[in-house]
Amino acid sequence: MSGACEDTKVSTTKILVADEISKSGIELLKGEGYEVDVKTGMKEDELSSVIGGYDVLIVRSATKATGKVIRASKLKVIGRAGIGIDNIDVPAATERGILVMNAPSGNVVSTAELTIGLIFTLARRIAEADASMRRGEWKRKELKGVQVSGKTLGIVGLGRVGAEVAKRASVLGMTVVAYDPLVSPEVGVKLHVRLVSLERLLQESDFVSIHTPLTTQTESLIGRSELSKMKKSAMLVNCARGGVVNEDALFDALSQKVIAGAALDVYMQEPPKESKLVSLPNIVLTPHLGATTIEAQEEVGSEIAEQIIAYLKRSDIRNAINLPAKLDPELMPYMPLAEKLGTMICQLGQCSAGRVEVSCKGELAQKDIRIISASVITGMLKPISEEFNVNYINAFDLAKSRGIEVVSSTSDEAGQYKNLIRVVLHANGGSISVAGTLFSDKGPRMVEINDSMVDIEPEGNFILIGHEDRPGMIGSVGTILGDNDVNIASMEVARRQPRGPAMMILHIDEGLTPEVLEKVRAIPSLKSATYIRL
Repeated sequence: MSGACEDTKVSTTKILVADEISKSGIELLKGEGYEVDVKTGMKEDELSSVIGGYDVLIVRSATKATGKVIRASKLKVIGRAGIGIDNIDVPAATERGILVMNAPSGNVVSTAELTIGLIFTLARRIAEADASMRRGEWKRKELKGVQVSGKTLGIVGLGRVGAEVAKRASVLGMTVVAYDPLVSPEVGVKLHVRLVSLERLLQESDFVSIHTPLTTQTESLIGRSELSKMKKSAMLVNCARGGVVNEDALFDALSQKVIAGAALDVYMQEPPKESKLVSLPNIVLTPHLGATTIEAQEEVGSEIAEQIIAYLKRSDIRNAINLPAKLDPELMPYMPLAEKLGTMICQLGQCSAGRVEVSCKGELAQKDIRIISASVITGMLKPISEEFNVNYINAFDLAKSRGIEVVSSTSDEAGQYKNLIRVVLHANGGSISVAGTLFSDKGPRMVEINDSMVDIEPEGNFILIGHEDRPGMIGSVGTILGDNDVNIASMEVARRQPRGPAMMILHIDEGLTPEVLEKVRAIPSLKSATYIRL
């Protein structure tokens, strides 16, 4: 998976930790020999001025990895010690070929527990009672609450945290409904959750808990109209992301008793400045404490450190945010082959392309092959691009910017092969094709070039010669190479019929100078000669 990252020398890899993470995470990174600097509290300008000296940036929620910061960098990875990535300009990172990864598992339980805690705080009016006691009051009758047992909890977003909240709520005797268009009914059954529309959830629930990321689709997902659909006795909890709940609409709903109460751990602006919400008695506010437990901080710090080490050392990618498709373990062995096919066809086409077709045949047809197509484009663009870091993170964007159309297709039929990847390049009024597969005993092989059957290990230096199959051709080529001290490691000739069009494939031990290549091209009856380096 050479397209994933460049060869990284451990001794020179520099990592900037811009927010506090656990000491165990930092020690893991240092233990691998990486140079780790911890500099917290930096604003955009300061971070932009220093980021150019680092290969990796680790943040939590405080530091903003803005487009300005990213464009000033030569980063390979941005790691988020936690789940949310709204403080990272992911499109800017993708454009630069920077992998963005998060650590979604470490703070799941802590956030779920805070959610349940806030539900109890609202139900039993714990915060109000505490404040009252500190004022020397004794308001037992005035602070009457409600039980959570027997109530309906509506969960908006049934991801990792939402699922953990659902498990705990069920144990508390609550009925759980959920809205998540990306979750299958089978998941709902497994969690003992009834999947419903958002409107129905709002109408039925006594408590509504938000567990969805902040995206263009979810911004102000809970606004004035949605709040008006809730029960007057209902209470809202948001431990996900500020902005999913419209704070102006929430202020009006609480002050006008449209709903009974709310609890927020996240805000549209953090920390919230001069928020009207602090004046309300029926809201509980906490300072983004979802992941702020000893256990969660240890977990996310170690988790992101382990992921970064795995990527830098082995190109092993976990919890990537900006890959074109989720990494499938069954597809990963085919990605280096796909990249080599892209490199091969780029050189055959003399790095000119208008349209590229990537077809996956056989068992691969059942997979999401976007990552294979991205690997092909990476192989094509990497040798010719002036971009800092071409890889399958930004491959599609770079192809689009160059006017290259990428078309992917699948087919169950792979002929004599279990799986086959075929790449066709259309340029200058013609087309070129290459195909490859993986053999269990031989590994990756190129098996077709322009519909001619071949068997090439895609590694090393090659000369591909198009010619008429006639006596003396092999000798003529061999003589020129021998006279110029070019050693032939192996050779094969692909042809459809004797004395017809043929392709000679020479695997040579060293590189080929342009002068020697021109001598080969001057051989009579030779149609083409292309030097390929893989």
